[in-house]
Parts: sequence; C-alpha cells; structure tokens
Amino acid sequence: MGKLVVTDECLVPRRLSWLHYRGPDPIGFMKDFKKTLRFIFEVSTTRCREKKLLWDYTGDPIRFYNEWWLHKELSRFSEMKVSFRILGYVSKGKKDGNFSLEMYGEVNHTFSPSNWFTKYVWLIYNYIFYNKLRDRYSLMCRDYINNYMNWVKEHYNLKTVVTAEDRRDSFKEEVEKEAPPVDESE
Repeated sequence: MGKLVVTDECLVPRRLSWLHYRGPDPIGFMKDFKKTLRFIFEVSTTRCREKKLLWDYTGDPIRFYNEWWLHKELSRFSEMKVSFRILGYVSKGKKDGNFSLEMYGEVNHTFSPSNWFTKYVWLIYNYIFYNKLRDRYSLMCRDYINNYMNWVKEHYNLKTVVTAEDRRDSFKEEVEKEAPPVDESE
C-alpha cells in the first residue's frame, strides 16, 4: 500500500527567506556554516550536509555557489527539512564582496498504512488530533529559521530583503500617521 504524505511549508505566505551581505570576506561566512547550523537547529552532524560547492576562479570577481540542507526529526511521523543556498562574489584584490543566502523550510508528515483500515484510522486521528500538532511543528520550523536569521544578522550585520508585504504594511503605517484624526461623534 502507498504512503500518505502531507507537506507544510514553514515560511507561509512567503516561500523563501533571503539575507544579503555586502562587505569584507564574504567567504568567511561559509567557514563556520555547518557548526552554526548544528548549533541553532540542534541537529547532529549526519543531519546537516553540504550538497554542492561551486567556485569560479577564472575572472575577477571570484564567484561561488553553495547548497546545504538539514533534516530534523520532530516525531515518528514528522520531519523538518530546511535548505540553504548561498551565491556570492569576492574581488581578488580587495577581498571584499557580497553574497545572498536563500532559506526554504518545510515539515513533512508521512504515514505508511498497512491496510485500508489503518489508513482511515490515521485520517480520523489526523483530522481530530494531529492537525494541531502539525501547526505547532510548522511554527517550530519557522522559529528555527527566524532564530538562525537573527543570529546571522547579529553576527554579520545583514539585512533582510524588503518584501511586498513589508512595503504594504509600512505604507499603511505612514498613511495612518499622516491621516487627520477621524471624529467619531458625528
């Protein structure tokens, strides 16, 4: 019999989160990347892996691309997966440059029923009880990613990209500040 798989994205309504850095030694960020991931996400060495590392030394600036992923088991049925992609440039002479860090997280809930009866018992259990736990796991995943983003911002003076939602919210705040007060007594 097949598997039931439910995937919840952690960063809803956005799919990805970005951080940008411009300054000296952008490659220094990747030196302690694995140790930092293990510390913030509380995973073992086998659950945090470098998927791809590409360098281009042929020109100036030097370009680099790096991919990481990590898995964290949350329960018997649930697992958190987070992926990171880094793309950057370093000048050969000045040793300064920039990089962008992209983060994506999801929580997968997997159940392999042995027959049709256990499949329907799982669906009822999922509907009544496990949905609340799924929501908590999604929030936990978002919190891990936000904690990592805050740690990186604190140690490397990075900024997040302003999204359309952030611009809209700040625009609403500006309009509310400039708008004359409304007289509700009329």
